[in-house]
Amino acid sequence: MEKAKNHTRLTIETRSTERAALRAEIFEHWIAEKPGTLTVRNTYRYDVEKLSDGSLIYLTRPTRLNKGADFVIVCENFLSFKNGSDRPPKFDHVIPEIEKLISISDAHKQELLAALRRIWECENSKKVLEDLKLFKANVKAERALLLAKWFFIEQDVTYWTESGRQMLLAHIEDNFGTLP
Repeated sequence: MEKAKNHTRLTIETRSTERAALRAEIFEHWIAEKPGTLTVRNTYRYDVEKLSDGSLIYLTRPTRLNKGADFVIVCENFLSFKNGSDRPPKFDHVIPEIEKLISISDAHKQELLAALRRIWECENSKKVLEDLKLFKANVKAERALLLAKWFFIEQDVTYWTESGRQMLLAHIEDNFGTLP
C-alpha cells in the first residue's frame, strides 16, 4: 500500500553561535515534526537561507535513507537533475566555486577564506556576509559560504559525539591551505 504524503514547508532562522547550541536548535525543529501513520508519511522542507538573487537554500527531511536526524541540503539555481528539479550538492561541488572566487586576486582569497573561517566558528552568517567588501552581494560567494555553513551543521548533526565539522575543515584546508 502506497502511503499518502503530507508535505510541510517551514522556515528556520538560526540564532546560535556555538556548535552544540546550534545543533540543539536544529533538533528542536525535528522534535516538533508530526509522526506519521500507517497510511501517511510526513515530509518537511525547511527554508534556511535566502541569497541576494532570491534563491533559497533549504533542507528536506526525511532523507532517502531515513536515518532519523539526517537532512538533505538543497540550493535553488545551483545544480539540477535532468528533469529540472533542484539537485542536492555535495561539498565537493562547492570546492570549485571557492576555487573560482579565490583565483580573482590574493585579496579576494584572503577575504573569502577568512569569511569561511568565521562561518566554521559559528559566527552569525548574516554578519559575516555584511562584512564582505570585495564579495559584497556576490551570489556565488554567498552561496559558497552559506552552503558551507549548512554542511558544517550537517556534519555536527551526523557526527555529534565526534568532530565532523573538523573533518570538513581539514578537507577545505587540504584544498586551500590553513584558513586565516
